[in-house]
Amino acid sequence: MRTLNGALSDGVGAAEMARPAPGARPVRVDRGSSEPAGRTAWRCACEICRTSMESAPAYFTRSFGEPDHFAATREGIADSLGFCQRHGADLMGSASLQAGMAQVFQGVIPRVLPLLSEQRFADDKFQHVYFSAPDACPACTCERRAVGRHAARLGRQHAAMAESRAVDGGAMPLCHEHFQTLARGLNPELRMPLLARHAQWLDCAARAVEDLLAAGVSRETVPGELPALEHALGIAGGQLDVVPAPPAALVEALWDCPGIEQAIGWANACPVCVEIERARQHWLATVPLAAKYHLDDRLFFPTCPEHVATLARLGDTPLTAAAAAHALHVATEQVLRQLRVLVRAAETESERAAARIAHWGRRPRRRKPELPRPPALRIARCAACERLAIAEIHATCRLLQLLRSHPYRHAFEDGYGLCMKHHAQAYVLAPKGIVRSLLASDQIRRLSGLLRWLEDEMSGVAQSEAGATPRSEYRLALRRFCGFG
Repeated sequence: MRTLNGALSDGVGAAEMARPAPGARPVRVDRGSSEPAGRTAWRCACEICRTSMESAPAYFTRSFGEPDHFAATREGIADSLGFCQRHGADLMGSASLQAGMAQVFQGVIPRVLPLLSEQRFADDKFQHVYFSAPDACPACTCERRAVGRHAARLGRQHAAMAESRAVDGGAMPLCHEHFQTLARGLNPELRMPLLARHAQWLDCAARAVEDLLAAGVSRETVPGELPALEHALGIAGGQLDVVPAPPAALVEALWDCPGIEQAIGWANACPVCVEIERARQHWLATVPLAAKYHLDDRLFFPTCPEHVATLARLGDTPLTAAAAAHALHVATEQVLRQLRVLVRAAETESERAAARIAHWGRRPRRRKPELPRPPALRIARCAACERLAIAEIHATCRLLQLLRSHPYRHAFEDGYGLCMKHHAQAYVLAPKGIVRSLLASDQIRRLSGLLRWLEDEMSGVAQSEAGATPRSEYRLALRRFCGFG
């Protein structure tokens, strides 16, 4: 198997793959346009995907457009220290809700500031908020609940049809992610035949895409013109959503800051967000080369819906088809493993029942210890998710290491600082002493200044004519609480 370094030694694409040297500008790779372009769009038959896409706008309209919900929204944001980057980008485009966002964040900051005191580090409230903050998002919670309700409703319908023997024997037209949500709520007797049909459905979709690749696919071909590819993307990538382009501040930081040593003093973006975006751009640059030189798919191709869709928006149809086929094969392996576990559990239960009948009335023998079973193979994590997670941890640890030095502490105080999500991650990892004290005092200073800006802006709006809205302070609050992804 060829390695990535071996592929680069041929000289093709080495400039795109190499990390930028100090002072050099990195290669720019767009993450995707802010609109779903026609050449990368596809249709998804999953009805739960539509529920998922409709839940977030409804949540934002209710949370920031109806004053009766402001108090609950403040509590939710304070307990999660903001939104995930995906929903934060959605809020950035909701100009009609900016007045509600300014009022909500004006009440969020006073709830968060007491947690930043070093004396609260061992409190239960602090531990609950800060240790769960990197993965917490009120909009994601609302979305998961809506998806769970829809999946449970479909599960009850399937159970009723199975009881009345009205099941048609076909696979359910759901994307793989939401099929797994539905299957988890079914009992084993219903889940086993459903998993078997779904595995066959995934395998057929993957083979159809591989047949397309074998026949040859032009780069200019639109996925919507290839039913097999469109069907595969609907299963692996779910419903096509709008992916915003990286913020201008993040793009500028990537060009002007070769590493976190320079990004720590950047005035317009969180340095950890900058390093995560750098890793994302580097991954997007490596995937085409990995496909060209036939490197190990598991190290480069994505399997989660978000990154399958991200790769599809590059507009390279053969690359999109190869990634979709890989994601479907991984999904098939996951379903077959689940099926084997259920079959083994059913066989074990039947053997125990037969043994109880055979030995009824006899003196029970001493049971021999069972031989240890070989551990089940773990399904590999999405290659893109793994790279971004490693980049985030590496950037956080490197930041804490740099803050031990006085020049970098001074640069950190003059720069943007950290968004709340990455502040929470760095703060709980920071050793007690000057670094932890700096992170606490710096974030208190920045949030206090942001609160004063919001209060001044809202007081000015209240004194102006009716219908006036805050200018840009709500965007500063969103960036601080949602990051720059």
